[in-house]
Amino acid sequence: MKTTKNLLMILSVIIASFQMSIGANQIYTSDEIKKILDETTEICNNDNGLLWGCSLDVPILFVDELNGIIYSNKNSTSLKLEMDKDIFKGELPEFIQVKKGPVKIGKRNWALIPLPLPEDKIERQCIILHEAFHCLQPQLELKPMPYQNNHMDEMEARVWLKLEWRALNLALESEGDNRKQAIVDAICFRKYRRAIFSNCNGCENRFEIHEGMAEYTANKICRTKTNFKEHLQRKLDGLWNSPSFVNCFAYYSGPVYAYLLDETDINWRNQLGAKDDIALIVQSAYNLSLPFDVFMEAEERSVLYSGAKIMGEELDREIAL
Repeated sequence: MKTTKNLLMILSVIIASFQMSIGANQIYTSDEIKKILDETTEICNNDNGLLWGCSLDVPILFVDELNGIIYSNKNSTSLKLEMDKDIFKGELPEFIQVKKGPVKIGKRNWALIPLPLPEDKIERQCIILHEAFHCLQPQLELKPMPYQNNHMDEMEARVWLKLEWRALNLALESEGDNRKQAIVDAICFRKYRRAIFSNCNGCENRFEIHEGMAEYTANKICRTKTNFKEHLQRKLDGLWNSPSFVNCFAYYSGPVYAYLLDETDINWRNQLGAKDDIALIVQSAYNLSLPFDVFMEAEERSVLYSGAKIMGEELDREIAL
């Protein structure tokens, strides 16, 4: 029986590796790229600049690094692309470094997106619109600023981050006074962590604005409200046991605070700055007062969010390192 199980496990790994290999070697046709770009255009037209006051319809550069091919919805003399099936296609230039993010070509930011993309329409459009938003951040006065969050690998940082996340998830699921209490708890846990790592507050904020708002934007315009909420809950499940939170925590914290802001009447996006603490904007939007002794409150309320269990999990992780 054990031998059979082992063989099945090995077989599943081989199949998964084979499928990944096929995906990595996939050559997209111009028709397939046009379909994807048409989907993006439709989403951008539906938004019509309403979310941030400007269109997310930016120049997009899909890069097939393995086969040395690029595809785009725009052309540039630097790229020397040719029209093919109503899109532009050409060879991958040497000056392009293949990694997700904005790349300056001419005077514009282009969203560079390595291929392949997910087969699911919403998942691939979220990737595209996430990178499109990065292109617009400078003109929205949300230009990314330097940050380094290595402290998020420390046990205490992970414990209090998980408590903050637990409270935020409860806020998502709650309404009225229950939601407000959960937000207060989240902010208390956040402040407790930041008191321990007091030199890192600015870096956390910048990461949440830089990547968190890009993640929020993509999911906000690609998903229904219900689907967005469900996605956030799945995201939390996926991140919970991550070996490191250094480069990923903002992908949940940023969007969930933004989602909670969208549940209020304030036009928060117009007042958001690149260095802002989005949690404080949420506190103001919900007109919340924090306890007199935030740190004592955080310690007492942590019991309600399985604080001892979380501490045990993180202690096991620390010992295993």
